[in-house]
Formats: sequence, structure tokens, C-alpha cells
Amino acid sequence: MLAAIDVITWIAVVCGLSFVVLLGIILSPWPRDKHDPRRLDKDVETRLLLREDPDELADELDAEEHARSSVADIRRDERRSG
Repeated sequence: MLAAIDVITWIAVVCGLSFVVLLGIILSPWPRDKHDPRRLDKDVETRLLLREDPDELADELDAEEHARSSVADIRRDERRSG
């Protein structure tokens, strides 16, 4: 009789721990999905998945980055007066 209680107790403990571990896995936050600073831009990711040449894509992105100018780079006479 005493051995049967011990077996049932061990089964209950194992089931309880398994449930807690499973619940922790399901409910745990995944920081890589939420706050990954290295995540690619959606357009870049799509173009890479469509098997575009990464070197060509990098060249295009560099050209776009250099084409943008900050407000400090614009001369006063080029600024629009409102």
C-alpha cells in the first residue's frame, strides 16, 4: 500500500513538472523575435529571398544612402522658403 502511494506521488510530481516546463516554453517571451537590432529591412529580406544578387543589392543600398542628404548639407539658397 505504501509503495503504491509513492508511485502515484512520483507520477503526479513528474506530470506537474512537465506541465510547468511546457507552459514555460509556450508562454516565454522570445527576445530575438521582438528586439533583434540586426533584423533586415522587409524589402531587403524579400529581395534576398527572391534570390537577387546580394552584392548588387548592397551597391543599390549604398547608392541610396549616399543620395540622401541631411538638412545641414543643403545650402541656404536651395532650401524652400515658406
